[in-house]
Amino acid sequence: MCGRYTLAKPFKSIVTHFKTKASQLGFKERFNIAPSQNVPVVIQDDVGRQVCALRWGLIPHWAKDDSSGMKTINARAETISEKPSFRDSFRKKRCLVPADGFIEWARSAKEKTPKYINLKSNELFGMAGLWAEWNGNGQSIQTFSIITTEANDLIGKVHHRMPVILNPESYSRWLDPSESSSQLKSLLAPFPSEKMSVRSISKAVNSAKNDNPECLNPLEQTDLFSFD
Repeated sequence: MCGRYTLAKPFKSIVTHFKTKASQLGFKERFNIAPSQNVPVVIQDDVGRQVCALRWGLIPHWAKDDSSGMKTINARAETISEKPSFRDSFRKKRCLVPADGFIEWARSAKEKTPKYINLKSNELFGMAGLWAEWNGNGQSIQTFSIITTEANDLIGKVHHRMPVILNPESYSRWLDPSESSSQLKSLLAPFPSEKMSVRSISKAVNSAKNDNPECLNPLEQTDLFSFD
């Protein structure tokens, strides 16, 4: 799964990389993004690509209430066209989730070690996502989910799943609502191991209350931080 990620690049880098219009989101650099939080997501509408603040944890448009989001932070690539929670969004509401790294925990018999995973180039990337709009209780909430796939050989040493990272040349196809969802499934493959890196980081990242550069410090520099 993908349960934490980072987006610490300047907002102008997001605008440039994803070729969107400038936005007034009040964006700030993030070092420990967690589910249920509002974060920048790239969608496409009649005007073009837009950066919108969406809540992480997809609520299907048909849901009776807004309590399902924590169960749908991720969507498995293998089943998104069949799962009721995701199939409508997969057809018409696909999005890109900007990130510059994500966090996974390596498990051993004694402990869990947080690992920071990013591109060797240290560049921004777009994770394949789905979004939905839920209306109820007098409010409208836009939410999203990150699509995951089987881990590549590198990430597989940490966890058996990883987010789908799209090549920039595939962004337009993924966002285009006229593209057939069945034809887009070929894009939902593991990103090449040789282009990625993994390192151990501070256990400060275990708590979503900690969201600062120190979260990405090497593992041994943890004594000054609180964790759950």
